[in-house]
Amino acid sequence: MGNSFQIKWIFIVFFSLATQVFILRDVALANVAFCFIYLWIILKAPIHTPLFYLIIGGFFIGWIVDIFYNTHGIHSLATVMIAFLRPTFFKVLTPVNGYDERSSVSLSEMKALWFFPYIFVMLLSHHLILFLVESADATLLMYSLFRAFASAIFGTLVFGMLELFNQKN
Repeated sequence: MGNSFQIKWIFIVFFSLATQVFILRDVALANVAFCFIYLWIILKAPIHTPLFYLIIGGFFIGWIVDIFYNTHGIHSLATVMIAFLRPTFFKVLTPVNGYDERSSVSLSEMKALWFFPYIFVMLLSHHLILFLVESADATLLMYSLFRAFASAIFGTLVFGMLELFNQKN
């Protein structure tokens, strides 16, 4: 990995976490759909990133968000879970020829029919864990499911716009 790659990832981590904790912390559509942009770090990691690094990274990224959100580990739990599920998702969607060693998760490289389902399923998995554990009440089950689906749709749209913006630059 070259220096430019490492610098790019340091910027992505810093930008995503800073945006999440200082700007998007209190932003929600109709107080139902939330955008957790810090997940971009795990979702955009190179395809061949070892599972160990994804899980450790997911834990620390979630932990930093938990500190600012005062959520006692819920973001860490949900982020570690999607980091753990990510390689399984790739195995299911692996093309016949496999992935190139330098393949990245991007709309331009993976195309919309692969990229958007990947983002949506990963976000939905995260949000289901996050909102169901957060509510911890069976009476709020339907509301938690609604919040998870609304947030996954909202996040997929935001991440799609980020990808389109990133393609032009």
